[in-house]
Formats: sequence, structure tokens, C-alpha cells
Amino acid sequence: MRYLLAIYLLSISAVSFAKEKCDPSSIGVTDSSSEIERYFYTGTCHYRNKDYSLSVKNWEGLALLEAESASDEELKVDVLNNLGYMKFFGFGTEKDQKTAISYWREAVLLGHYEAEYHLCHAYADKKQPTYNLAKARKHCEKAKLIYKGKDDSNSEILSIINSYLEKIER
Repeated sequence: MRYLLAIYLLSISAVSFAKEKCDPSSIGVTDSSSEIERYFYTGTCHYRNKDYSLSVKNWEGLALLEAESASDEELKVDVLNNLGYMKFFGFGTEKDQKTAISYWREAVLLGHYEAEYHLCHAYADKKQPTYNLAKARKHCEKAKLIYKGKDDSNSEILSIINSYLEKIER
């Protein structure tokens, strides 16, 4: 009986640790989906599976495409933020903080609020080679305004922003 229970538990744990399938039908991409949607959702699936190099490959492919609709444009802006994160920390790609910051700046110009928070971190964290107090203050203050004004504000992120601002003011 113990052996059957052990086999049963192992089979359940194997299923729970299995990676999500990232083929078009598994992620809900259809023939009517745009090419940008295919790249975005495939890359996102690979990210959830921690196949970071595949997510970066898909998202970089998306970045080269022309948006055909407003929803495609939104996905492109999200990808700028995502690629910035991947490049800043070196997930699935070479660490390239200069390029990451340029992605985030472009995303901010296009209205992506999370990118402002990432710029706050990039400039306010003394451990990062991008540390710059003047830039940190500006981006952290803007990020704080954004996160305080959101209906679904993330208290953890707001706390981190406030922590950076307190350190900057010292």
C-alpha cells in the first residue's frame, strides 16, 4: 500500500511541476491573432516556464514588428518593459543595463507605469552600476505618484519606492 501511495504522490508531483505547453493552441493564439500577439503570448508562456532565452527571443522578434492595432501597440509597449527587465538582470540574455534603461525610457514615454518603477530601482539602488541620485529622485517621485494614484496600487512596490526616496533624502 505504501508503494502505491508513493507512486501516486510522485505522479501528482511530476504533473504539478510540468511545464506549460507554449504552442499556439495551448496558449489561445488562433489564426485570427496578430503576429504580435503570437510573439507576445508565446514569449510570456516561456517566461512562466522559466525558459528565459526563449521568451527574450520571442519578445525581441515582436519588437521588430509594426503594430496593426491599438492592442498590438499596447503589447509592444509591455514588451519594452519586459525586455528592459530581462536585459537589466541578464535573464535569458546578456546583461545589458544601458539597453534596458533605453527600453524602459521608451516604455515610459509611451505610458507604461511599471517601467517608471524599474527606472527608479535602476537609479536608486546603490548596488547597481546605474546608480544616479539625481535621476533616482525624479523617477522614484514619478513612480510614487503613479502607484499612489492607482486603484489597484501595490503596497509592496510603494513601500520599496518610499524606501528609496528616504535613502535619497538623507
